[in-house]
Amino acid sequence: MTAGRTPLSTARSFGGVGTARRLSVATCGRCPPRGLFRQESSMLQKRLQRLEELATAKPALAEICRFYTRLYQLFATAENFLQVDIDHETATPRQQQGFPLLSGETLNIDENRARAFFAELLLILQQHGQQGQEELQALQTTLQNGSLDLTGLLRAALDRDRKPITGTAETIGMQPALLEYCLTTTLGAALERCRAEGLESREENWEHGYCPLCGGLPAIAELSGEEGKKKLQCSLCGSRWSFHRLTCVHCGNSDHETLAYFTAEGEPGYRVDICRKCCGYLKVVDSRERGEELPLEVEDAATLHLDLLAAKEGFSRGRKETPG
Repeated sequence: MTAGRTPLSTARSFGGVGTARRLSVATCGRCPPRGLFRQESSMLQKRLQRLEELATAKPALAEICRFYTRLYQLFATAENFLQVDIDHETATPRQQQGFPLLSGETLNIDENRARAFFAELLLILQQHGQQGQEELQALQTTLQNGSLDLTGLLRAALDRDRKPITGTAETIGMQPALLEYCLTTTLGAALERCRAEGLESREENWEHGYCPLCGGLPAIAELSGEEGKKKLQCSLCGSRWSFHRLTCVHCGNSDHETLAYFTAEGEPGYRVDICRKCCGYLKVVDSRERGEELPLEVEDAATLHLDLLAAKEGFSRGRKETPG
């Protein structure tokens, strides 16, 4: 999962696989695939190393780097609570129509493990956050007394169904955006683990500006290779997919007269693509200048100043919705 926006700045039994055409990915009650621990350890090491470099180079970001260090350590060590069961016979035609592979109904959630992760996340937010402390405590209390429908809310978060999230937030007495952040962070951690175990979209001709796996919006993009091919990275599950360089990810505009980009002086390898038609923007890392295999989710946090510059000029990240 990508860095995104944080409050720092503003059981069921999982049984058989089913038919041969179904893809089942889970860790609950099973031994992780061979090599998974090495893969997760490598990912964690890259993230922590980059966060340490960032905190040293930009002391103003030291606290947010400490927060993300705790967060990614939780991602790597917590027990996974998610299994997805996909019928590709029906999913493939839907993807060809522009629907992401996953939906809320495909998520099988171990409620106890999900609650354990959620409780740890709330503790980290309370320890590192400067805002929303009373709201987080109220959410923690609701979780502890068993009245929080965490499974239902996680499914709603994936489906971008804000009605139950807003209703729950109002009942608790907190901002819906804060509750949504907690839910998407929890969901993103589980989806990241599932991807490490082999979950992926099989749609090779995906040309949309939202994730083919979960429908999440891109948080950041990368240019790589001799031709500088663009790949978007999902803000929710971390999946990457190819996208046209001269097309707005938010509105699909391909008129070069209304597409542009800007850079920050003294920071080679970073740029912000902008669309004057929808006033959307997307940050881009050029790995030909910054280096290969950078953890883009950390680069998103490292370039918060570019978000501020874009907002100052009247651009936003966009809110394009996926089909429902």
